[in-house]
Amino acid sequence: MRAARAALPRTLAVAGGAILMLCCRGMSLAAQCDEYDPAGPSRNAQITLGPDDLVDAGGAEMRSFVATGSIGTVEGRIVSATPRGVVASFSAVPQISRLSQDQGEQLSGIAVDVHLNHGGQRARVVIGLRQVCARYFRNTFLYY
Repeated sequence: MRAARAALPRTLAVAGGAILMLCCRGMSLAAQCDEYDPAGPSRNAQITLGPDDLVDAGGAEMRSFVATGSIGTVEGRIVSATPRGVVASFSAVPQISRLSQDQGEQLSGIAVDVHLNHGGQRARVVIGLRQVCARYFRNTFLYY
């Protein structure tokens, strides 16, 4: 019993050290991600744009800015669009946002722009995004 009590602090110290090493290793791997290497590690997400994302009164254009913490290479695709055939063109490009109104920070992420053929007032577009070195995907209130 006495030996077990003596070994407990040593076991906790070894476990704590192992956890610390894993955390530091994870942080160093994230810091080593090369945003300019198109073959680098990437993450995927889907975002949905709807009437709240229209930027003009005629309902011809939707925009959004997805904060990812990266300016790495972006791949985007239309997953679905309602009504059918509503999307005329689409782009998703890495960008650093303008200063936000509330906090004054600039965010790294993806600028999304969708031009619509017709029916924009009720359009709903689901977009699949993939970005090199993305840390997270947060659809923001910014329209770049």
